[in-house]
Amino acid sequence: MSSSHRLRALCSEAVLRLTVGAFVKAFWRPVPVPPEAFPIEGPCFIYGNHSNLLDAFILNRFSRWGAPTAGVMTMERFRGGPATHLFRNIGLLPTRKRMPEPHLIRRVYRLLDAGRPVVIYPEGGQRWDGRPMPWIEATAKLFVRCGVPVYPVRTHGSYLGWPRWAVYPRPARIKVEVLPPFTFDRRTPLDEALARLKAPIDTPDDAVFPEDARPSRAYRPAAGLSKLLFRDPFTDDPAPLYSPDGTTVCNRAGTTRLRMAPDSTLRNERTGERHYTGDLYACIRARPPARGPEGAFLRQRVDLHTETSFPHLIPHGTVSAALYDDALRLTSSNETRTLLLSELCHADVERNYKLQCFFPGRMVQLSFVHGGSALQWLHAVQYLTAPHAPARAL
Repeated sequence: MSSSHRLRALCSEAVLRLTVGAFVKAFWRPVPVPPEAFPIEGPCFIYGNHSNLLDAFILNRFSRWGAPTAGVMTMERFRGGPATHLFRNIGLLPTRKRMPEPHLIRRVYRLLDAGRPVVIYPEGGQRWDGRPMPWIEATAKLFVRCGVPVYPVRTHGSYLGWPRWAVYPRPARIKVEVLPPFTFDRRTPLDEALARLKAPIDTPDDAVFPEDARPSRAYRPAAGLSKLLFRDPFTDDPAPLYSPDGTTVCNRAGTTRLRMAPDSTLRNERTGERHYTGDLYACIRARPPARGPEGAFLRQRVDLHTETSFPHLIPHGTVSAALYDDALRLTSSNETRTLLLSELCHADVERNYKLQCFFPGRMVQLSFVHGGSALQWLHAVQYLTAPHAPARAL
């Protein structure tokens, strides 16, 4: 590493530690378990559960100054601005989730050759409900083939501290537990490696956590819940649950009234029954989308962007989006674009409000800033493109 590159890396690390690192320390007071396991150094992989936007920064509370972890991060965070330069300077690599990227593998090899610990979350993104998601198998292959130690890390209280759907973080006591590393050789069968790798983090973050990690207070904890519970999980009503005050959660019919605790559990005010967000989300996920009276499954006003060359997003203003069984139609004041679902290569949600649909040669992004749930649209797109085996949302 050249002296100028080293200086940029140190300056970027300092900025991130004094801003994001300070926020992490103030809100979640991370505790290492066991303390002697930190810092994790040398060429290795680190992976774990990922329910909090800042999990990697929580982990880096225990890395030495001048030796932060490297890793991969979604391309959405590399669209320009100061943060992009900071992330690149400390060794973070942009990635498209669940899409082939041979060049990225070569860059990861170079990080390991430089003696860097590399953090990769193999489920491909944050858990929406704190429950385990399908792995990206290419990540397991990478772990097996590189011949370096692979450390499982459980971040206890990750979901409690800031669920993906939530607007506001909750003060909590997060524990970061490092487990003994795995070692593999190239002859290890993939299914065997996957079973071993999944076991340490195959835990529902929303329902199983240390009692002292539970937040004691939260500001408007239910704000944003309709992004996750985009249908009524107790009835067939397609309307989402909503919160009039950030704490009480109701359905449109008025038959359900819940109160959200700081740990994101929901208690029925009439019966006292407690519900976990993951269980309610599972009820919604099990139901197929319903077709509306005009033939569309979903309709929503969205902000439209397209991209043919990363990172140059082209804005097209606000349009009316409608999802049919064979196409996505985007209507503005002067034209209608029809995107055939048969040509869709991949769809995913970035942050918690951007649906990105990848077609040959371009990406179409729908931003749900006027209402609606990007996650609901992703479920519907997945159902319509794989009706016999709809994939779980990422």
